[in-house]
Amino acid sequence: MRLDDGARVLIRPSGTEPKLKAYLDVRGASAADAASRLSALRDAVAALLDALQ
Repeated sequence: MRLDDGARVLIRPSGTEPKLKAYLDVRGASAADAASRLSALRDAVAALLDALQ
């Protein structure tokens, strides 16, 4: 998934375990900005996956 702000989310099944793996990619104007964006994206993806259960 590509988001409007350039962030990307890739979700795939693990090849060896019964779980999903999520890869998150963000860019920010600074390291602090990127960390903040990553935290928000991580929370949003976790909420989405929880809602699918």
